[in-house]
Amino acid sequence: MGPPDISLQVVGFRVGTLLLIAGLHGGLVAGAAVLLGDKGPKHDGRLTIVPTNHVDLVGAFSLIVFGLGWTKQVAVDVREMRVGPIGIVIVILTGFIGLLVAAAIFDALVRPALTMLPYTAGLTTAAFLRAAASLTIWLALLSLVPVPPLAGGLILGAYGIRVPPRIQWILTAALVAAVAFGVFHRYLGPAHAFLAGVIVGQ
Repeated sequence: MGPPDISLQVVGFRVGTLLLIAGLHGGLVAGAAVLLGDKGPKHDGRLTIVPTNHVDLVGAFSLIVFGLGWTKQVAVDVREMRVGPIGIVIVILTGFIGLLVAAAIFDALVRPALTMLPYTAGLTTAAFLRAAASLTIWLALLSLVPVPPLAGGLILGAYGIRVPPRIQWILTAALVAAVAFGVFHRYLGPAHAFLAGVIVGQ
């Protein structure tokens, strides 16, 4: 993998996308958990769309530098859920689907940006929206990977598996390394291409 593309424009696009989708993803995951009976996310301050409540600093660094990252995992207790372990699956899929919907909205706004804004502003906004749509699909796919601190890692709780903090830090470091060396881009690439073709016509 070559050096990361971290031009000012790319950094701006990635930060902008993170701020737009962090609150959406975290709020949807927390909301789904609360609706299913777990009030923990509400008491933890996660039942909100304020992005700063959902930003994971390591995940944000990975996103900005390497183009793929994650938001802060919502603490969910499967024992509190009325539907049992299947509730964890519902929570994870709620966040995943929410991100795909956001990607579709970003893409739908490209044409209005080009036609309604001044020329230069329209081109810049359209470029951001296209980048945000693609990046949001990447984040949605990564969120399904069943490894803490990703949202998909919540599935471990459905089986009563508790990951000690030290192991979580090791897994986090491994995730950053995998992103930096393009592992996820390589193996999730076909799924991204398929979803991008369906959602944004790429």
